[in-house]
Amino acid sequence: MNSININLFISLITLIIVFILEYIFKLIPCDMCLVERYPYYALILLSIIAMYLVRIEKAKLRKIIDYISISTILFGFIYTLRHVGVERGIIKLSTECSGALINTSDRSALLEALNQAALVRCDEATYLFNFISIAESNLILMTFLLFINIYFLVKK
Repeated sequence: MNSININLFISLITLIIVFILEYIFKLIPCDMCLVERYPYYALILLSIIAMYLVRIEKAKLRKIIDYISISTILFGFIYTLRHVGVERGIIKLSTECSGALINTSDRSALLEALNQAALVRCDEATYLFNFISIAESNLILMTFLLFINIYFLVKK
């Protein structure tokens, strides 16, 4: 087992779970939740490239892929940490993701503002098992991936 396989496996399982939550259990993701998926897409692509590079014995390129993977996971970790901060009320975002009140008396402006408003607020957590939000579980997963990837990089 190596970091390539772990990244690929965890990324695929995570995306399958979030799609099940979204399409079967109808848990609509907020804008930040959608961005939190990007590192998993990137890790899948990087893992496939790394598997190919291992076959053709390109060790230097493989090491570059490892560093890119860690950078991708670090981005995901920081972004998810920000999302958890928004959910917990520690960080305040602009009104575009918070569902802020709209002050206007013009009907067309009100309609346009409602059409632009986010369907799901980023500052309201969707909880799993009544105590941990989906963003918090993603933060735990990103932390795990970060430690595992650093461990395999140092181990080499």
